[in-house]
Amino acid sequence: MIVLVNPRATRPQNRRFPLSVMAIGAALPATEEWEIVDGNLPGLDVEQRISSVVDARAGTSDPVRAIALTVMPGPQLANAVPLTKALKSRHAQIPIVWGGNFGSLYPEPVIDSGYVDWLIRGQGEQTFVELLQVLDGRLDPAAVPGLCFRKADGSRHIAAERHWVGPDELPAPPYHKINIGEYLHPTFLGRRSGVYNASIGCPYACNFCGVISVFGRREKVQDPARTAGHLALLSRNYGMDSVHFYDNNFFLNDAQAREIADSLAPLGLRWWCEARVDALLRFSGDTWRRLKRAGLTMVFCGAESGSNEVLRKMSKGITAEQILEAAARTREHGIIPEFSFVFGDPDEPELQIDQTLAFIRKLKRINPAMELISYFYTPTPQRRGTYGDVDPRQGTPATLEEWTQPEWIGWMTHEDPDVPWLDGRLKSRVRDFELVLKSRFPSVHDRETNGIGKLAGRWLADMRWRSGRYSNPALLRQVRSWARRRPDDPQAYGHLRAEAAMR
Repeated sequence: MIVLVNPRATRPQNRRFPLSVMAIGAALPATEEWEIVDGNLPGLDVEQRISSVVDARAGTSDPVRAIALTVMPGPQLANAVPLTKALKSRHAQIPIVWGGNFGSLYPEPVIDSGYVDWLIRGQGEQTFVELLQVLDGRLDPAAVPGLCFRKADGSRHIAAERHWVGPDELPAPPYHKINIGEYLHPTFLGRRSGVYNASIGCPYACNFCGVISVFGRREKVQDPARTAGHLALLSRNYGMDSVHFYDNNFFLNDAQAREIADSLAPLGLRWWCEARVDALLRFSGDTWRRLKRAGLTMVFCGAESGSNEVLRKMSKGITAEQILEAAARTREHGIIPEFSFVFGDPDEPELQIDQTLAFIRKLKRINPAMELISYFYTPTPQRRGTYGDVDPRQGTPATLEEWTQPEWIGWMTHEDPDVPWLDGRLKSRVRDFELVLKSRFPSVHDRETNGIGKLAGRWLADMRWRSGRYSNPALLRQVRSWARRRPDDPQAYGHLRAEAAMR
C-alpha cells in the first residue's frame, strides 16, 4: 500500500485536481494499491488521515510501505516540512519520499533533513516505480536515475535526472481515484472549472525561469486528440464546462494550434492557457478565429518587461514591440490577454520599474481588456547562468526549517523577496500602481468585490490613473478592504485569482 500526499498549497476554495500525485499513482503497477491524501480538501487532518491508513493496514498482507509527498516551493513547502517531521516521528519505520519542484531545485537540504529518506528529482513516475524495487531489495538505489539519498557513510548521493518522457507515453489521469466534484468550482470561465496538463517543459531559454531549471530547454506535448478525449470524459461524466491548462507553453506553432482548436471545438469548453508572445504573432488570422471558436477566452503571456535591454538580459527572445502587437492581435479577436511582468532588475531596478509601468499604460491603451500579473524578481538555480548575473546558491538556506521562514516563503513566491536591489520604496511603487490600475479597470477574475465597491474604486482611481499619480493610495486601499467579501488571495493562481496579490 502506497500513500500519495498532496500537502496543502492553497486555501480549500482554490483547490484543483492533485495532478502530480495522480500521475505517480497512474504509473504504479496494477498490483500495487494506493491512495491519495489531499491536504487542500476542507476540514481534512492530513496527518491523522495518513496515520489511520497506516494503522488500518498494519498487520495485513499489504501494509503501508511508503509515504510519498509532492512538494512545490512556497506555501506547500511550509506545510510539507512539519507534516513530514510529524509523520516520521509517528511512523519511523515507513520510508518517506519527496518529489516535486523544490527538491529538484534544492536537493541538499532535503537529503540533509533527517526525516526524508528518499528524494526524487525531475520526472518521477518511472523513478518511483524503481524505488519500490529498491525497497524490495531488488535494485541498487545508486543505479536509479533521479533517486537521491544519504549513503551509509553519511555522504549525499544526488543522482542525475532521468531522461523524461512526454504525456503520450504515460497513463491517462486516474480520475476515478478522486472525487471530481470536489475540485470543480466557479471562475469567470464557467460554473464548473477544472484543470489539465497537456505537455511537459518549455523549449525557450528565459534565464530567470524555474521551468528550464528543472526540465531544461525541452518540451513534449500530448496529441491534441488525446487531450480532447480526456476533457470530453470530464465534461460528459462530471459536468466540467471550462478548463485551465497548466502547461508552461501551450502552443508550439501555427499548425499545432489549429489542431488543438479543431480538437477542442466540439467540446464547447471555455479555456485559459499560457503562450509565448512571438508564437501568437506567427498565427494566421484563420488560426486565431479557430481558437476563438474553440473556446479560448484568455491567454497568459510572459511579457516580463517594457525594456528591450532587460528582455535581452533575460534571454526572453521577444521585444517590447512584439508585446504591443500581441495586445493588438488579442483585441482584434476578442481574447483577453493576461501579461505578467517581473519587477526588480538587479542592475537598475528603479529605471526598469519606471520603464515597465509606463509600458503597461501603453498596453492598456492598445487593449483595455488587458490583465496584469506582477512578480518581484528572485533568482532561481539555472543550468547556464542567471538573469542579472546573480548566483542564487549564494546565501540560500541550508535547512528545510529555514526555508519555511516567512522571508524565504516571500522569496520563493516572488511576493515580497528580501533581495538587496529591491527596497520597500520600490516594492510600494509597484503595488500602488497595481492597486490604482486594478481599481480603475476591475479584473474579470474579481468575484469578491461588491458592485458598489467596484464603482467607488473606479471613481477614486480615475484621477490618479489619468494624472499618473499612484503613490500612497490610502483611501483606495480602505475602500477595497471594505468592499471585499474575502481578503485578497495571493495563493490563487491564473484564472482562480480574484486579482493578483494586490496589497
